[in-house]
Amino acid sequence: MFGTDTPETTPGKMEARKELRMHRRDEARIRAAAAATGLQEADFIRQAALLRVQEIERQLSLSVLPEDAFAAFRDAVDAPGQVQPGLAQAAKASAGRLRDDD
Repeated sequence: MFGTDTPETTPGKMEARKELRMHRRDEARIRAAAAATGLQEADFIRQAALLRVQEIERQLSLSVLPEDAFAAFRDAVDAPGQVQPGLAQAAKASAGRLRDDD
């Protein structure tokens, strides 16, 4: 998903429809760009939209911290763990009650 100019597409039959309005000048630019890439206009627009989706998903999946906050986070992650008595007791009490449903 990261660092690609090829959008991730969903396989299978396309059943959803979208209609959009645009300026004629934009339509002409899209038509020309689609023709230059050998794509139909609908495919060109869909790919452009999916590339933008991937860009936004990538931005939403990143956490950006100031340097000092990241250093504090890293130190906390690297610090030795501590037993939390209440949590340990709850884990023992629930032993065997949970299972994976594969």
